[in-house]
Amino acid sequence: MRLDRLTQGERIVLIGGVLLIADLLLLPWHAIELGGGLEGLVDTTLTGVQAPYAAYGIAAVVLTTVMIVQIVLARLLSVRLPGSSAAWSQIHLLLGIFVAVMLVIKLVRLTDSLGYGAYSGVLAGILVAYGGWSISREAEGAA
Repeated sequence: MRLDRLTQGERIVLIGGVLLIADLLLLPWHAIELGGGLEGLVDTTLTGVQAPYAAYGIAAVVLTTVMIVQIVLARLLSVRLPGSSAAWSQIHLLLGIFVAVMLVIKLVRLTDSLGYGAYSGVLAGILVAYGGWSISREAEGAA
C-alpha cells in the first residue's frame, strides 16, 4: 500500500474518517451528572453511537466507513470497483456533506451535558466533508 498514490482529498478523508470513527466509538459525547458519588460506580458517559439519537452516529460511522473502504480498495489496492451512474468523486462529496450534517444535527438536538467528543466529532465530520469536496474538485480538474 503506497500512500503517495492518494490525492490530497483522499488523504483528508482517510485521516479525518479514522479520527471520526474513533471519536464516535470511543470519546464521550454526553456526560450525565448523577450526584451522590454514583459516578464512581457507573459509567456516566455516552459515546456518539449510543443514545440519545444513536442513529445519527451509527449512520455517520457507516457512511464514513464506505468512503474509507472505497479509497483503500480503489486507490491503494487497485481493486476495480463496479461502475455506477454517478462518479465516485460525486458520491464522496454527497456522503461527506451528509456525514457532517448528521453530526451537527446530533449535536444540536440535545445540547445538555455535552462531552468533548461531541465537539471534536463535529470537527472531524467537517474534515471528512472537506475531503469529499476536495475529491470532487480534483476530479473536475482532471476531467
